[in-house]
Amino acid sequence: MRQPTSPRRLPDLRAYLPGFRRTALLALACNGALELTQLTQVEGYPWRFKTPWFPVLFLLSSLVLWSVVALVHAVVGRFWVTAVLAVTATGVLAFADVEKMRLRGEPLLPSDWRFVGDPGFLLSMVGRQVLLVVALGALVVGAVAVLAARRWRDRRLLSSARRPPGTRRSRFAVRLVTIVLCLGFLHYVTDFNAPGNAARATYDAFGASWRSWSQERNYVGNGFVAGTLYNLDVPPMKPPPGYGPATMARIVSRYTAAAREINASRSRPGMRGVNVVTILSESFSDPGRLRGVHPAQDPIPLTRALMRRTTSGSMLAQNVGGGTANMEFETLTGMSASLFPAQLGVPYQMVVPRYASFPSAVRWLKGEGHRAVAIHPFTTEMYRRREVYRSFGFDAFVHDTTMHDPGRVGHNAYISDQSAFSEALRNLRTAHDPLYLNVVTMQNHMPYGGRYDDPLDVRGPDGKPMEDIGQYARGLTYTDRALHGFLDGLRRLDKPTVVVFYGDHLPGVYPGSVSEDNTERAMHQTPFLVWANFAGPHLQEPVTSPIFFMDLALERADADVPPYYALLHRLRQQVSAMDGGMMFDAHGHRVRPSALARAARRLLRDYRLVQYDLSFGKRYSEEPMFRDVR
Repeated sequence: MRQPTSPRRLPDLRAYLPGFRRTALLALACNGALELTQLTQVEGYPWRFKTPWFPVLFLLSSLVLWSVVALVHAVVGRFWVTAVLAVTATGVLAFADVEKMRLRGEPLLPSDWRFVGDPGFLLSMVGRQVLLVVALGALVVGAVAVLAARRWRDRRLLSSARRPPGTRRSRFAVRLVTIVLCLGFLHYVTDFNAPGNAARATYDAFGASWRSWSQERNYVGNGFVAGTLYNLDVPPMKPPPGYGPATMARIVSRYTAAAREINASRSRPGMRGVNVVTILSESFSDPGRLRGVHPAQDPIPLTRALMRRTTSGSMLAQNVGGGTANMEFETLTGMSASLFPAQLGVPYQMVVPRYASFPSAVRWLKGEGHRAVAIHPFTTEMYRRREVYRSFGFDAFVHDTTMHDPGRVGHNAYISDQSAFSEALRNLRTAHDPLYLNVVTMQNHMPYGGRYDDPLDVRGPDGKPMEDIGQYARGLTYTDRALHGFLDGLRRLDKPTVVVFYGDHLPGVYPGSVSEDNTERAMHQTPFLVWANFAGPHLQEPVTSPIFFMDLALERADADVPPYYALLHRLRQQVSAMDGGMMFDAHGHRVRPSALARAARRLLRDYRLVQYDLSFGKRYSEEPMFRDVR
């Protein structure tokens, strides 16, 4: 006689509640640690940047982290392992964020993960001792987490002995469902910047304030997780109103006529036969121009004297302590990084590598008969330069391991500017065809501590020596002499050559008292000059942006312009500079875009359309905007 089968019991979901509770509490703790990291980096009262609804934003961010923690827990199946991984990852992120803010005045961005592939650079930035302390700290935290979790593990083993049959299968099913749900949620959340994304809409509904001009404020005001989500990849830019082939044809016609008008007064048929050299000098600036900074001697007397005799002025830098790749991008392309969405923080990493070919001065000069060579005395992977230079069309890339003389000065870990300039001069002397050289130096890259035995005496607002700035200023003296020697070599070169020299940003090691004593503009200005070894017009610019450097070089050479540089020339006459959330009119006065004259607003509209067309659009204007107009 068959025994009656007992009804199949459904799994008791209460058995899984402790796991959900523990992972939720772990996510809250990790988010709290990341939030404290942001608050401790802001002087004064950091809560002034928060909205009244910030506790809700904190819970939203904790929910995002919970999905990550729950996913790890579902995969590994052990809470103590999950805890160790979560705590260690949080510590690493917090440390990296603090260090980046200290060194570059910018929080940790999603795009920074690419630097993991360049451990040598990270080591040189942070230092061996700091990394050793961090590693030991991670081991201690991990050990504490393991010891604390053993009690939970022992309790779990005791409870598993009393677990009814079938529980193992049900636990597997719950883990599988958790993995699927977490992956689906995270996939959706990572499309944070897509139109109609509900996660973004929820943050917006509860008062998230996105500040495109300051990632630091984004992170402090909205939280680390929210700031990270905001800086994830964005969809391609939306076309500006009116974009299409007919509109671009009208713009091409307009600036073809402008090019003919400009060229009517120019004496040189383009840059054919003229060497062009652009030099981005890492962190080159003028400390003496800052209020409250008092060098005992001028660190750049030769450059200062030269600037009085040639086209020169101040360049508007996008950031303080960082943004090198964006200044180089603007110089090479004539495109303003400030017109891209804020989340496209580094076009070198997030835009240019998408394309096999990207419009730039490189390809235009190659069409003029130049050979294009990039010189950067450092690793090829920094800001994905190997890929970027390939997209721009450079014929050769000279870097740290291929330079003829990778010399250094003092105890500097970076190759000297003298070596970089010698490499450039060597190329110019031995070339048969005219060259376009793009030089990006590294000598004055931070960190600066202990670099030279004879730092300059530089005093701060309180009259006390600023040791890092003294080291930095000594490096400027070496750059000053190296540039003078380089230009002397070009004077003896029997090939016409135009040089654009500029600093990309101020160093990020000035104390807060200096920033407080100076205007935002002062903290974002660096020297630039345009020099040639032949006679020509000299200009004094009030303030400019790197997008105008190639136009200034053409003007210094008295050379014809294609329609693209005619557009930039006309724009420079109305808007002298724009970057870092600032815009200046033709006289160097800061203005709001809405306060510009009608002609300036029309030029900006045309410029936006052309920039979109050449970067994300159909490139209707690429060939005609770079065509010779004689």
